[in-house]
Amino acid sequence: MKVLRLLAIAAVAIIVASCSSKPEISYLPAKADGDSSWGLVDANGEFLYSDEFDGRPSAVVNGLFYVSEDGGYTVYKATKKMPKQVGDLCQLVDCGFFNDGVMPVVRKGEHISFVDADGNTKFTLEKVDSLEIIAASDMFINGRCAIRNSEGRWGAIDNTGKVVIPLKYEAPMFFVEKYAIVNDVESEKFLIIDKDGNQVANISVPLKLYSPFIDGIAVAKTKPSDDDSDDSDSKCVFIKDNGEVINLPSSVDNIGDWNYKYAVFENEEGDLGIITIDGEVKVRAKYDNIELLANGKFIARKGRKYMYLTPDGDTEKLDEETYSAIEHSALYSSVFDFDFELIEEDDRDDEYRLLSYSGEEKGEALSRIKGGVRIETIDSDYFDYDGLVNGALSLFDTNGLKGYPFGSPMVQYVDSVAHTPEWYRGDNSIGVNISRICGPASVSSATIYSNGTIVYDATPYEGYYTWAFNRNVRVSAVNVTLWLKSYRDGMAEPIAAALRDKLGIEVSESSSDDNYVSQSGREINIHISKWKDVPVVGTNIDAAPDSVAVDSVVVNPFAF
Repeated sequence: MKVLRLLAIAAVAIIVASCSSKPEISYLPAKADGDSSWGLVDANGEFLYSDEFDGRPSAVVNGLFYVSEDGGYTVYKATKKMPKQVGDLCQLVDCGFFNDGVMPVVRKGEHISFVDADGNTKFTLEKVDSLEIIAASDMFINGRCAIRNSEGRWGAIDNTGKVVIPLKYEAPMFFVEKYAIVNDVESEKFLIIDKDGNQVANISVPLKLYSPFIDGIAVAKTKPSDDDSDDSDSKCVFIKDNGEVINLPSSVDNIGDWNYKYAVFENEEGDLGIITIDGEVKVRAKYDNIELLANGKFIARKGRKYMYLTPDGDTEKLDEETYSAIEHSALYSSVFDFDFELIEEDDRDDEYRLLSYSGEEKGEALSRIKGGVRIETIDSDYFDYDGLVNGALSLFDTNGLKGYPFGSPMVQYVDSVAHTPEWYRGDNSIGVNISRICGPASVSSATIYSNGTIVYDATPYEGYYTWAFNRNVRVSAVNVTLWLKSYRDGMAEPIAAALRDKLGIEVSESSSDDNYVSQSGREINIHISKWKDVPVVGTNIDAAPDSVAVDSVVVNPFAF
């Protein structure tokens, strides 16, 4: 997964909501004033348990919650007087929230399973179409749960474990209402689908990032014309659930909370304002923070001043630091039922108070409270050897590192790599940004090499240097480092064998050879300096290379 900052566009954001009954958040983790351990408090400020847990528990959703203890997670039922452990659900590697009759859990060394309210396993995610299922959304809502296979493709299941949306999409699809945006990997088309995977509309522009639909509106950023460029030519847009795209003013850099009528927007300087869904700026960007509350009001901060804010620009001052009890409550009210409204923080006394929207204090003073609720993803603890090998191979093609074939001139990525000392790797190498998940591993670094000089010292500045690139040199070697999410020994040989068998590259496990794959702990190093003895292809310097920068998907609801 990732900490919310007003839904800043940094990753694909996914949330879901039930069309009928929504899961209920009945308690949030909190510490009573003077307590050293955590308890659970309701919206009236009354504690179900106080001073109970050393670790912070999750929110209580549909009567169940989890807490980290004894080296793993334990799932409890929020019964009166004392929490009751659910079945044998303890020392779990990961778990999610209970809804639609099931909760996802991960036991050590096992696949993701879904259990009922008593802890009985209802079904387990193993293989679909011969590929391991390695991740899933940590909550069922509206009868659907997104799942990901070892090739990084997403689909969805119903609450019996049946695949209802095939695994062929780039990112998780969840249904705020009845539709969701997806990117079909094979057709490279952006579509709107229903809960059963049926296409209902096309989207006319390619998207880099996109959200679910809320009140029939999704927020998105268009894909830059050059995938290897920065986001300077990306545009924020609204998308209606019929596929209509609404362009926004160039001053809108990011979109935050929104509903059917208004949205919070952020400009390039990080200042926030309010805009209509039609693109009319109602409150210019001048605030440090604005949040849309579940009751439709806006709460804002400028410096140390907190206030209610209307779309007409009128303000009503609040006495203390005040914010919503559940972060981004307007958006999360599309997912959950809850009665929590505001939190007031008094810096002088280091105390918190639960408040109503009208300012009425609820319960006693608190020393801590955590109102963050996340719908993220959980990973299988079953080690997916095939996923790792396939993921490693996906970084290469028969001509080299994808997007950087041997013999290709450096001109192809002069404008795609940061010109900073941090990227510098020596006088004949340079770091390349590859954000990619390879099954149970991720790319931690990648370097391309040239026989000639590819960087030179341009301007010394207070001990630092600005580096520029020689546009004429050619790539002669590549090095990629993978980082295993969990340790497994003996991974160098199957990757080396796959490179030999599938790409025809002779690779050993000895670092003294030209080509090798080696493993040290959780780090796997793939080094290729001698490719096949075939003519180099695809080196037209006017053609954009295969994009090596793949957007990493951090599924965190409302972290658009």
